[in-house]
Amino acid sequence: MHELGVADLSLDHSRAADLWAASGAQWLTDHRVEVPGALVRRVLGLVRDLDAHGAGLAGIVPAEGLGLLAERSATMGLTASGRTSCGGATRLVRAADGWFALSLARDDDHACVPAWLGIDPLRDEDPWPTIERVAADRTAADLVAQATLLGLPCAAAGETAEGRAVIAERLGHRPGRPVGDITVVSLASLWAGPLCADVLARLGAHVVTVESTGRPDGARGAPAFFEALHGRSASVELDLASAEGRRSLLALLGTADVVIEGSRPRALEQMGIDAREVAGSGPGVWVSITGHGRSAGARDRVGFGDDCAVAGGLVGQGAAGPVFVADAVADPLAGLTAAHAALSLVTTGGRWLVDVALARVSRSVSGDWIPRTRDADRPVPRSDPGAPMPLGRDTDAVLRSLPT
Repeated sequence: MHELGVADLSLDHSRAADLWAASGAQWLTDHRVEVPGALVRRVLGLVRDLDAHGAGLAGIVPAEGLGLLAERSATMGLTASGRTSCGGATRLVRAADGWFALSLARDDDHACVPAWLGIDPLRDEDPWPTIERVAADRTAADLVAQATLLGLPCAAAGETAEGRAVIAERLGHRPGRPVGDITVVSLASLWAGPLCADVLARLGAHVVTVESTGRPDGARGAPAFFEALHGRSASVELDLASAEGRRSLLALLGTADVVIEGSRPRALEQMGIDAREVAGSGPGVWVSITGHGRSAGARDRVGFGDDCAVAGGLVGQGAAGPVFVADAVADPLAGLTAAHAALSLVTTGGRWLVDVALARVSRSVSGDWIPRTRDADRPVPRSDPGAPMPLGRDTDAVLRSLPT
């Protein structure tokens, strides 16, 4: 295994705090919370390195690129977080021995709550009072273990000890290629993976985004945010429940220089796609973005940006306990980290399986809190908002171009 280093930007505390206030991320965070200095330096370092190759990120959002952390809230009009996330789906809850975060973002998550807690079906529409009452008598570890079995996104505060942001496994030899000459196939949805793909598109890569006909990207429900991340990509729609759709996907993956995906490993394995096997003979870089990583104890866990940030200890201290930092902060942080890793590896060469876990990325920047310097600016959207990308617009053209 190879740990890929990330160069944090060196700047004094006052400058870091000023940029945090200007970025919109401070506005999204409880006003009692200090500035996450390590997070600020990491994001600015990533943006600096990516912009040195032509990404142009510092020019599209405030605070030298730090505004990427707040762009979802800016486009969707979200409010500030506290113990409830900006998006409203995730909450910090006190267990008998500490705090944990639970995300109820999907209908299936709500349906699992009675089985998770071992209680009768809920009669009330709001499950949170019951969750808080029952959880107060359980340990965070027990709650997380049961949630994992049911596929609920749940994490104990600070549970992630591993702080390697990127773990890369070399699978073989392949010549390096300029990023402007590569093809990227993205299977990712929501925020982290699409941000990674968009950065590579800005660097000149040809990006093809693949969505399932039965389950398109849920971020399409927020068109301005979706278009900002996908307006530079081609759109392919495949019926991944069919044998023909899976064959087309495998053929498309075989043409890629970089693959980006954000699924638990077993989701692709159930379709007959093994990342290590495909990357060993096809793409030069396979980027796997997950909540908790690909290791045996973590690969089946579900995780989103807010609960994974809590797992990594990237939380602020409010008046009476931990609060969320910004909006699903692990997502944009992981997306930038993954793009930086993909750029480095595809240009230097080799075949790589790259493991980027939201919880580990959060752990890597969870220290060094510094005083705030001024009031916060509100989040603002990108200055170049992208363009519409109708689902499946480019399917026929892309499939016709595949080798027969």
